[in-house]
Amino acid sequence: MGEPTPDANAIEAADEKYVMRPWAHPAGEPVIVARARGCVVTDVHGKDYLDLTAGYFVNNAGHCHPRIIEAVTKQLHEVLQVSGKHGTIPAIRLAEKLVNLAPRSIHKAFFSTGGSESNEFALKLARQFRKKPEIAYLENGYHGLTLGSLEVTASQKYRESAGKPLGTDNYAVPTAYCYRCKFGPHAQCKVECLDGIDAIFDAHPETAGLIAEPIQAVGGLAPPQKWWDRLDAARKKRGILLIADEIQTGMGRTGKMFAIDHYGLQPEILTGGKGLSGGVGSLGLTAASNEVAAGFFGGTTPTNGGNAVSAAGGIAMIETIFAEGLIDNAARMGRYFAEAAWALRDPWIGDVRFTGLLGGIELVKNRDTREVLGKLEMGKVKDHLHAQGMLITVSGLYGNVLRLQPPLSITAPQLDQFIAALRNTLRTVRGA
Repeated sequence: MGEPTPDANAIEAADEKYVMRPWAHPAGEPVIVARARGCVVTDVHGKDYLDLTAGYFVNNAGHCHPRIIEAVTKQLHEVLQVSGKHGTIPAIRLAEKLVNLAPRSIHKAFFSTGGSESNEFALKLARQFRKKPEIAYLENGYHGLTLGSLEVTASQKYRESAGKPLGTDNYAVPTAYCYRCKFGPHAQCKVECLDGIDAIFDAHPETAGLIAEPIQAVGGLAPPQKWWDRLDAARKKRGILLIADEIQTGMGRTGKMFAIDHYGLQPEILTGGKGLSGGVGSLGLTAASNEVAAGFFGGTTPTNGGNAVSAAGGIAMIETIFAEGLIDNAARMGRYFAEAAWALRDPWIGDVRFTGLLGGIELVKNRDTREVLGKLEMGKVKDHLHAQGMLITVSGLYGNVLRLQPPLSITAPQLDQFIAALRNTLRTVRGA
């Protein structure tokens, strides 16, 4: 326990009175964070939490990294923001770094103010270049909460948040949910889930692009190579642009700089956000090939797009993950995390999915039938972990996946703390 904030109760009361929140919170939330360092956050009462969400998938280098603080503090004394008609040194240098780290098909970068917005611009780019209106997206895909990005987000819950029916120019294609594949065991996979993909694309000749996270962050679903190869070939045959949504999967999260690097694919458009700014302000990336970028017209530019301070934070974050070997650490700790979770041999753990530190543990009532663990039990699991100082989110198509995306700096002893808490939690909730 750390030192409590003197007016902790008054702060919580003010939060409840004045702050509008986007969803109903379970017991113990929201956590009002007073301090954060590395992988640990401390609330106003002095209670420490191991943050398995990296500040909602943002702080890849850890909370308040000294290198990032130093870079943004220096930038605060130089320039904060200028008109989008002009530029700043940090934004230009960050664009150069990102293009040089991205797949070779990416040549130019455009900055906005967040992930949803970066995907909105990606949709504009694809439609402008192809002069066609439709966008394909993956089942279970998530791409943001603004109106355009909602149209390519699969979740009905999120789509209904718009209050009115969304446009009909977009459509879903099958995703690779290998754990629940209806065609048989993984080892015998022949990618039957994509058997209808040619017919789907042919039924939509006005398709401009296919937007997809290379590995789906909602549930940690990583398709096999042959799945991506087949889908990529089908879209290329028809000139459909690939929009790689790297908002959650980029910046070293999966044990490579970008998740697309696991598959060797060459997208025409790539988007980024979340951890892009090192946790400083908000920054979105829409990057594209020279050919696609040539005719881009954004209408105008986001007021704070490419903010110099956020860009300075982004540069420092990239330098940090390379200087400290955090991408390699993400790969190692992801393997360690998966092995430790499987080693619990808990009857409720149906599947463990980690690609680097993009992970999910799917909980089931019955491992043979794969019946999902119900909402009541999942709520108790989350509450019990929370009480033990573990910050997580619950996600997945059926709401039964523990979503685990800690800072890339997390250590084996810290993961051991979570595994111990998980062991205690599952036994306690099951025995209740």
